[in-house]
Amino acid sequence: MRQGFYINILIAILFAFSVGCAKKETRVDRFHGTSYELSKQSQINNPNAGIKDGPSVGLTGNVATKVIERYEKGFEQPPPKNKTYSIDVDGVIIK
Repeated sequence: MRQGFYINILIAILFAFSVGCAKKETRVDRFHGTSYELSKQSQINNPNAGIKDGPSVGLTGNVATKVIERYEKGFEQPPPKNKTYSIDVDGVIIK
């Protein structure tokens, strides 16, 4: 009777350890190295992509000018002050 109880407890503990050590696959694990492979294939397909001379493709002149003006206006006034609180825990500051 007692021996069966101890065996069941031992099985339960072993099961808990085995479940606790199991690793579930995450998105990072699933797509690890994908950006490297994509950039490598892009360079293989078009090795002269960075050497290309000519006008850049994208925004027209008017739109680009407005974007640059709005970007430069952002530096005219100082950024708003944010209220921040910090806690010092054993020499480590937590914000």
